Amino acid sequence: MSMTPIDILKKEHEDIERELFELETISESEIINYPNLVHVFKKLCEIWNEHEKKEEKIFPIMEKERIIIPVKKMLCEHKELKFHKKAIIRALGSGSEIVLKKVLNNNGKIITEKLRKHIDDENEVLYTIAMEEFTPKELAELWKAVK
Repeated sequence: MSMTPIDILKKEHEDIERELFELETISESEIINYPNLVHVFKKLCEIWNEHEKKEEKIFPIMEKERIIIPVKKMLCEHKELKFHKKAIIRALGSGSEIVLKKVLNNNGKIITEKLRKHIDDENEVLYTIAMEEFTPKELAELWKAVK
């Protein structure tokens, strides 16, 4: 059986979760492994940004096809998370381990918690509804959006 657009997005959620786990591990370390942190955060942002672009194309299609309330909530959460991502990017550029540690303890934890909740909501609510409610034609529309 081939993957649906929803399967692809769920797989990307797994990739994001793997990087969140790494970010969490680095953040909790006594001494920050700066090169590893930069690598993990860059990878997280790359996956996250591409994933978000797909979702922001797909969500309006889902909304048009009957899924209204969760879609608006998900789009708002995307905007909220960008603030925390930018704070970490600024801290990485600060050159100060004290600043970086503080931002990771604050914004890093917020990103991890909110992003995990966001992913769970999408997987359990939004994507489940789409798979149950969408016709093959509607799923084909979603395919166009993720490519």
